[in-house]
Amino acid sequence: MTPIDPMHNLFLGTAKHMISVWKTKMILKDSDFLVIQEKIEKIFCPSDIGKLPKKFSSSYGSFNADQWKNWTLLFSVYALKDVIPDEHLECWRKYVLACRRLCSRYISLGNVKVADGLLVSFCKKFEQLYGVDFVTPNMHLHGHLLDCLFDFGPIYSFWLFSFERENGILGSYPTNRKSIETQIMKKYLKESWAREKQSDFDDDFLCLFNDLTKFHSDSVRGTLHQQLKSTQHTSNVEKASIQINLQSVDWSNNNGIFTKKYKGEILTDVELNELQNMYSFLYGDKQLKLCTSVKVGKELYINGSVLGSKHGRSVRSSFILAFWCGDDGELVHTYSDLTPHPGQIVRFFEHKVMIDGELKSHYLAKVVWFKRLPNSLRFSFGKPVEIWYRNQFEQQSSSMYIPVQRIKSKFVYATESILGKDVIVVCPRERYIV
Repeated sequence: MTPIDPMHNLFLGTAKHMISVWKTKMILKDSDFLVIQEKIEKIFCPSDIGKLPKKFSSSYGSFNADQWKNWTLLFSVYALKDVIPDEHLECWRKYVLACRRLCSRYISLGNVKVADGLLVSFCKKFEQLYGVDFVTPNMHLHGHLLDCLFDFGPIYSFWLFSFERENGILGSYPTNRKSIETQIMKKYLKESWAREKQSDFDDDFLCLFNDLTKFHSDSVRGTLHQQLKSTQHTSNVEKASIQINLQSVDWSNNNGIFTKKYKGEILTDVELNELQNMYSFLYGDKQLKLCTSVKVGKELYINGSVLGSKHGRSVRSSFILAFWCGDDGELVHTYSDLTPHPGQIVRFFEHKVMIDGELKSHYLAKVVWFKRLPNSLRFSFGKPVEIWYRNQFEQQSSSMYIPVQRIKSKFVYATESILGKDVIVVCPRERYIV
C-alpha cells in the first residue's frame, strides 16, 4: 500500500483542523486565545525544543509541522485545561495520547494497536460533538496508519520531516536566478562529494572543507534534530525501561556518552556511603571497591541529546524523568507507579569502581527528586500531565545518584500555585519509547 505521511496527516492535518473547528463553533473565543497564550508563556522547554510563536490566535495558521507537533504532544492539554469544556478536552486527549504513542522511534505492536484504538475513538467522538460536516479525509486516513506502521515500521522511518528539511536546504542555496535547477544540483553534488571524501583528507586540510560538509546546522531543533543527531542504541533505550532487570545490565557501557570540562574532586564519607548503596543496588552481591575521587561536570551528551544541570548553562535540559526513586526517596527494583518520577539534575559524576577485580567507569547524575502530591491533585490535569511539589523534595539518599542511561526522558514544565501549594506541572517529553 502507499504510505500515509504522518507529518501531514496528524499535525498539519487534524491538529490544525481542530483549532479551526473550535473557533468556528465558538468553543474558543478571542479571550480564550489570550489565556492559552499566557499559559504557553509559562512553559519552560528543554533547549532543543523551540517555543510556539507569540500571538497564538493570529499566528497558529502559519505554524510549521514541528510547531504543531510540539503543540499537540507537549503544550495543548495543559493550555486547554479549564479553557474548553471537559467533554471537548477529553475528546482531544484521546488524540494526544494516540500521537504520543505513535511518535516513538521504538514502538511495540501493542502500543500500535492502542494508538489505533484511541484514534478511532477520537474520530467517533469528533463526529458526535461537531457533526459529519467537519469530518475530514485525514480522519479517515487515521484508521489506516495501523497498516502503515505494520508495513513500514515506526513513523520516524517514513514521515516527511527530513524530506521537507531537504527542500528547505535546497531552497536556501544562493542563485543568480538563471538556470536555477542546474546551480542547485551542482551545489548539492559538490556537498555530497565533500561528505564522501571527508575521510580521505589530511587533518591539516579538513577544516577547509567544514563549510562543504555542514549539510545541516548544529542549531537545528525539534523533530529533525532528533532524527539527525541521535545515535540511539536499542540497549540504551532498554536501560530506561520500567521492565528491565537492573542487575542484569552492564552500567559501565558508556557508548553514546560524551562529556567535557570535568574537574576532579574528592568524595565525602556521606557521598561514598550513598554511592556504595547505589552500586550494591545495581550489582547485587558483587564485590565492590569505590574510588574516593570523582570527575564532576555540569553538562553531558547522551545519544546526541544534551543533559544540563541546575547550575549549568543548559538548565532547561536538567529536568528529567526516570523509573528510579520510590516513595520517601528509596531505591526500588519493582516500580508500582507506572509513571516515572520527575527530578532535576544538580551535576554529573564520572566515577570509577572496582567490580569483582575489574575497574569500570560509570557516568552518574546527581538528582533532587520532586515530592509526590496526593493523587487527587497530582492527576487533576489528566494524562499525560502531572502535578508535583515544586519546592519540596524527597529525602536525600542513595537514589540521588542515577546512571545517566537510566534516565527515561526530559520534560517541559510550568510553575503554578494551586490550592495554596507551589507546584510544578510536568508534561513528559518521551525520549524514543513508551
